[in-house]
Amino acid sequence: MKKKYTSIVVSVFLLVMLLTSCTGLEGAINSWSGVLLTDETVYFADAGHVYALRAENGNTAWQYPEKASATRVFLAAPVLVGEQLIVGDYAHLLTSLSSRDGKENWQFTEATGRYIDSPLIVKDTIVAPNADNHLYALDLFGAKKWTFEAAHSFWAQPASDGKTVFAPSLDHYLYALDLATGNLKWKVDLSASLVARPALVDGTIYIGNLDGGVFAVNSQNGNIIWNQKVSGGVWSAPVFVEGQLFFGDQTGNVNILKAVNGSIVQSIQTGSAVLGSGALLTEGVAFGNEKGELILFGFNGEKQWTRTVDGSIYSNLSVNGDRLLVIATKGEKQLVAMDVNGNENWYFSIKK
Repeated sequence: MKKKYTSIVVSVFLLVMLLTSCTGLEGAINSWSGVLLTDETVYFADAGHVYALRAENGNTAWQYPEKASATRVFLAAPVLVGEQLIVGDYAHLLTSLSSRDGKENWQFTEATGRYIDSPLIVKDTIVAPNADNHLYALDLFGAKKWTFEAAHSFWAQPASDGKTVFAPSLDHYLYALDLATGNLKWKVDLSASLVARPALVDGTIYIGNLDGGVFAVNSQNGNIIWNQKVSGGVWSAPVFVEGQLFFGDQTGNVNILKAVNGSIVQSIQTGSAVLGSGALLTEGVAFGNEKGELILFGFNGEKQWTRTVDGSIYSNLSVNGDRLLVIATKGEKQLVAMDVNGNENWYFSIKK
């Protein structure tokens, strides 16, 4: 049943992507969006635009492009390097924008697939995963440094220790590549498709697959330290805190594992799929689920509070200081800013 459930979820996601390509922005409105929260600005990628919003009140500072195009869909969270905002889209473009006014600096146009997740910035290198089976490494001016090809798509943002890039692929492999050259150092088969971002902590990579397998991998040689099975596929990186891993799965569980050996401390059912990464708060870790519930779990696994938004919470939660951002897919309030107690401060709605 688990494998069947996994294939259904993947098929639905692929269908959403296909419908987006056929129907343009109308179909994209109901797909997942991404957000980057800084001290002063919120950068929100949703369907036809990237928005720069003032963090204190949600007012729009600028939007890119000025007019939406049916061929360009923005869903991956932007990333910031200096005053450059790097955004990928479904039209195969990776674009550098001025974070001040949204003007274009440069575009990288060589990819032939969609940018599903955000690029990774390591020092002066941009590493962008693409659905065309390639990783693209660029300098900060948009010039290509190297490419790496796998047997299937790269959907998830890689991790890095500053020398090596750790990239998960739908071909089941986690790849370790030299940051400077893109040469393969090692690869390890993790048994099922990898769409979750890896978490790198003290030389160990923690990552889950779409069959509910969770792995700890030695970052130096790719040896599997331990593996554990949870009840559903894992779509996002775990939150590491106090020697434990907190993450959701598609059956609705929030799982707590011991990082040292993978033993399950608790699996707490929330009632619907938990696909996005949690947010580490002072009193615990917050997760959103498909029913639109935002739940704070204490570090002992006890529920501290629950808040509900209009729509489904699929995307990663984002936190900075005392501000928490929640993306509500299919809701009237597409982006909700809360305090760390789950009280709404402001919201942003996209005019349709």
